[in-house]
Amino acid sequence: MKIGIIGGGAVGLLFGAYFGTEYDVTIYTRSSKQAEKINEQGLQLSKQGNFSNIPLKANANFAKMEAQNLIIVAVKQYDLESLLPILKKISANIPLLFIQNGMGHLQKIDQLADFTTIYIGTVEHGVQRLTERSIIHTGIGKTNIGIFRGGIDQLTLFPHVADKHFPVYMQADSIDMLQRKLIANALINPLTAVFNVKNGHLLNNPFYYRVFTKLYTEISILFPELHKSGIMNEVESICASTKDNTSSMLKDIKEGRKTEIDAILGYIIEQGGMKGHSMPLSNMVYNMIKGMEIEGSSRGLC
Repeated sequence: MKIGIIGGGAVGLLFGAYFGTEYDVTIYTRSSKQAEKINEQGLQLSKQGNFSNIPLKANANFAKMEAQNLIIVAVKQYDLESLLPILKKISANIPLLFIQNGMGHLQKIDQLADFTTIYIGTVEHGVQRLTERSIIHTGIGKTNIGIFRGGIDQLTLFPHVADKHFPVYMQADSIDMLQRKLIANALINPLTAVFNVKNGHLLNNPFYYRVFTKLYTEISILFPELHKSGIMNEVESICASTKDNTSSMLKDIKEGRKTEIDAILGYIIEQGGMKGHSMPLSNMVYNMIKGMEIEGSSRGLC
């Protein structure tokens, strides 16, 4: 099987590292420099103190995707708009997997009307990109895969990786899967960015935890069934298992990049408005992150 991965960021390279041990993988990068590095030296993966080098192909020419049997789209949600015209040019018979945070990307994916099989996924791993060709797998989690378009039987055709450090689970209810990850993202990512702390501090610092629980209480109004199922315990478990991780949103703020706050809290605030909820704490945290983005831009980081 030939697998194309669009995106040379931390998550794209993580998928490349694990799928690359068993499949013919090509990473599609934004820059030709990164593609050259990967082609010449392979991809270096660090996990639990061990290093491995995985030979991979890379290409900065997106026109070469037609030969793939599966394409994994591992770019940020706000980059999807510019990517859609490229995807529409390839064969609609090639299955696609989208692994963005939040749920705002679903409307964009729906524009790919001709594609017969579209997967959506959530990623609970901790990963940091060190260089253009090296990553560190900082937290072992799991990947969940559901169906956005196509029959449920398509889940059985999704490629698996025989590595205990990269488990992949098929989920029959894709909306439930996305909502669970959305709540975790909405609590962990923005608060760690505002407080400038690693994930575990949200549980260990009593004052941060108080804000954490108040934000959950506000958000949970929109997801009563998940609240009843004990989703708060699940989010706390994710936070604890990734306690030493720096969230992707905090990394984006530190490096002056645009965040995915619109796809996460922005989506939640929009849903709250549609259901008659003002979401004051969500709005406050959202505006804090947007303000931090502007500050980063004004310092010339963006």
